[in-house]
Amino acid sequence: MNTVSIPQNTDFIFPLLYGKIEGLPIEMQKEVSLFAEFLLSKTSHIVTPKFGSLKGKIHLSADFDAPLSDFKEYM
Repeated sequence: MNTVSIPQNTDFIFPLLYGKIEGLPIEMQKEVSLFAEFLLSKTSHIVTPKFGSLKGKIHLSADFDAPLSDFKEYM
């Protein structure tokens, strides 16, 4: 099996990959596209919180609105 070294600089990676993909038959290019979509689906899980999902998890004290004694001289 041949080893392939890929440069760390991203300016070189995309043209290198594009050149390799361009040389493949169209059916294999479709497979590469599907595999890229699969990889993207594994890494892009953005979880949107549902309305009301924190219900019952946040509690405020009964005297939340009561004036603070530290500011008594300013009132």
